[in-house]
Amino acid sequence: MFDYFLHNNFNLKLLCIDYPFDISESTYPNLEVIKIKNNTHKIKILKNLKGDMFFTTTPSIGTSIFPKSKVYPKESRPSYMYLFHSLVSPNEMYIKNSFKNFDVIFSPSETISKQLKILVSRDTEIVTSGYLLFNNIDKYSLRFSKNNKVLVAPTWGKEGVNEILNNINQIYDFNSKLGFETVFRPHPMTDLKKFDIGSGIILDLNLDLKNLHEYEHLITDYSGIALEYGYLTGRSILFLDVKKKIKRKVGKLETSYLFIEDEMRTTLGDIAKIDDLSKLKQFPEINQNEYSKYINLINSHLESLEKTIDYLGKF
Repeated sequence: MFDYFLHNNFNLKLLCIDYPFDISESTYPNLEVIKIKNNTHKIKILKNLKGDMFFTTTPSIGTSIFPKSKVYPKESRPSYMYLFHSLVSPNEMYIKNSFKNFDVIFSPSETISKQLKILVSRDTEIVTSGYLLFNNIDKYSLRFSKNNKVLVAPTWGKEGVNEILNNINQIYDFNSKLGFETVFRPHPMTDLKKFDIGSGIILDLNLDLKNLHEYEHLITDYSGIALEYGYLTGRSILFLDVKKKIKRKVGKLETSYLFIEDEMRTTLGDIAKIDDLSKLKQFPEINQNEYSKYINLINSHLESLEKTIDYLGKF
């Protein structure tokens, strides 16, 4: 999406801590990069924003640490657009009011759109556009060469990830017993200095999805990377039986929902306790038909960029 706006001469302001793209402001006069120095600087910028549209993958707009624009007249303030960067359900793993104050939310699937409806205000529009992170990846062009590597990639949060990292050597031993190297991909917010990561464990610091096909198996907990890995590779996943990151208690209307991050754990693979890994003789076998049906269900719209741009034509 950024490339679309950049190359179609929209006037862009990019708010960032570190410059994330290999492009130059001098090359694109329609681009202004604003580097955020600290939290005070960020809040000042956000409160004085002018423009037509504001895009973010960070939830909880309209809070004290992530305020909306206060400029006058109101018509000069932007419309606030949320883009999902995960395919898990929005109900338990996000804090209260994470989505309430957005003007538009681009949802990656019909399932998430339905689960969002009671979490937003009456003025929020939910657009089922598809998952933008899949837009530039053709899964059929990915070629897999057997390299005997397993990716361990937990979600972020002190619950499950601490248990996984504190027992990473057991996971390493399990992989080694089956003839696999262990590659650990931390969430960008995980402070690895707090943990003893063995020298035999390789770190994967990639933030995108383009190398997921290099791994023969995935080990995770409740992370949305399982859905991305499943869509792009169709290979089995081992889900660890650790504490789920729950940031919000669901309401009565949500108790009938089947949360994606729970349902995927028995559809895309099997669940195992860390202490039981030594008893396993292989990674889980999968029912490919059920696997494919589920992946298609939670990612029912694929032409995400086209749908998103088409909708934005009204602004």
